[in-house]
Amino acid sequence: MNKGFVFSFEAIIALLLFATILLSMNFGKDTSLKELMILQQENDLLKVWSVNFPTKGEMINDTKGLFNNFELFLDNKKISGTKNGENSIASEATILDNYLTEHKIKIIVYFN
Repeated sequence: MNKGFVFSFEAIIALLLFATILLSMNFGKDTSLKELMILQQENDLLKVWSVNFPTKGEMINDTKGLFNNFELFLDNKKISGTKNGENSIASEATILDNYLTEHKIKIIVYFN
């Protein structure tokens, strides 16, 4: 037998075994652009609020305008929303009001 043929055959078997192992591995659930879009919208909303500190009513209306299922917290107190969905994405920021008082705002968006 030719030594070159034996070496090539062993290399092919090794590559096939390696490919089989890679294909059998579970790499977790697929990510989607939906999650990225929700996160970006949450962060954009927090940026807008950091410029003009809104009232609680304005915060609730702004959040309802963007999201269907959400919870909104101001200084660790829930001010609006209900938990409704399998998955969630949260964003949090510390914002100063007109009197330079710190307020912690947290938005949790639920989706399926």
